[in-house]
Amino acid sequence: MSIMIYNLIKYLLKVTIYSYFRRVSIVGQEYIPTEGPVIFVANHPSALIDPLVIITGIKRKIHPIAAAEFFGGKLKTWILKNKFHMIPVYRPGQSKDSSKTSNNDMFTHCHQLLLNQGALLIFPEGTSETDKGVRNLKTGAARIALEAERLCKNKIKVQIIPIGLNYSNSHQFRSDLFVKVGPPILSKNINSDTNNEVNDLTDLIKIGLIDTLLHTGSKELNKLTNSIENFYQNYLEESMEIKKDDAFSHFKIQKKIIEATLYSLTNHKEKAVKISNRIKRHLDRNKSEGIYLNDAFKKLSFKEILELIFGLPFYLLGFILNFLPFFLVKKIFQSIEIKKAFRGSSAMMIGLLIFLFWYVSVGIMSTLITKISIIGIIIFVVGYLSGLYAISWSKLFFIFSQKLRVYRVKKIKSKAYHEMRTEQKKLLKALNEFRIVFDSKMN
Repeated sequence: MSIMIYNLIKYLLKVTIYSYFRRVSIVGQEYIPTEGPVIFVANHPSALIDPLVIITGIKRKIHPIAAAEFFGGKLKTWILKNKFHMIPVYRPGQSKDSSKTSNNDMFTHCHQLLLNQGALLIFPEGTSETDKGVRNLKTGAARIALEAERLCKNKIKVQIIPIGLNYSNSHQFRSDLFVKVGPPILSKNINSDTNNEVNDLTDLIKIGLIDTLLHTGSKELNKLTNSIENFYQNYLEESMEIKKDDAFSHFKIQKKIIEATLYSLTNHKEKAVKISNRIKRHLDRNKSEGIYLNDAFKKLSFKEILELIFGLPFYLLGFILNFLPFFLVKKIFQSIEIKKAFRGSSAMMIGLLIFLFWYVSVGIMSTLITKISIIGIIIFVVGYLSGLYAISWSKLFFIFSQKLRVYRVKKIKSKAYHEMRTEQKKLLKALNEFRIVFDSKMN
């Protein structure tokens, strides 16, 4: 019975995640072992969403290690431990109960799980912060893996699987999520010339995570790459004929931009910073004219025009069926103060509860009124699908409104329009020159 409840909750959470995000893409699933002791390690930019993404995306039964201060009372603790298989870890200065600071039970539990061929999930950064890339890692994952192998006299080999969670914006509804699973990290890969196995294995874990993430490593580099990505990425992907749904190619392009920016900062810092500042001024000027998208300067395709026209009725259906719960989620979310790393998680869980309550209520009422038992299911499916389409159509309409804005600027402020277009072309030329230099050095 408990397994059935767990699987039902897991399914509902998976539906919620795939509804919250516009696109969830996972590569590297061939590295996920179907059996044997394993520790999954991941970056931690979005508190509750991170473990849910991994738990619902991997078929194995996973035991996440979670901060003890989030467990709460006896009932909540029992549910989290027994139904969600979570293991509490006490963090210095964070525990609500000052008498409980030892993690001996946690380590023993983890070792036993691994000796029994189980799977753990650890976020080795220790805390959840909305940063791009990897922060400094705690040594817990390495210590658990090495001790488990020592306890069984190396009869088992614990695989450590790095998982990179790359959000376009983890706190924004209908944003994108790209998950990259890296190859296993094994204790036998440790540098035998040193005497600190724990630190060496932790270093290998960090290297493995960096490979799965858009890692900048510094605020200066992060600021520069964000500026260049906002301006240049769409142009690059279009010139390379990358499809919109090719998440892995998008990821590789972003990786390349980070590498090229780092190279430019190291070898041509003054010129790179100057270009970045020009891009910022250019984008700020566009915004002052009400233009927020670089794609706004391009014409709508014939396919997009057809979708705007013929998709309007489906948009209206989705809007009517989902406006009230969507409005309630927004109002509740805006009325409470939430730490940044928890914003996306909170929005997703509030949405799950309110939309679930809404559709269950509407389904029951419709069934009672019409006396047709299947009508509730039909309303749920139609409401869900039309709601997702309404969001997609509204984004297309926003792009259309941006193109109208460009047209208006071109007609009313022709001088400003031509100055913006000229600067756009100059910046693209400068970035292409940087790209040619970088590619020649890398080849």
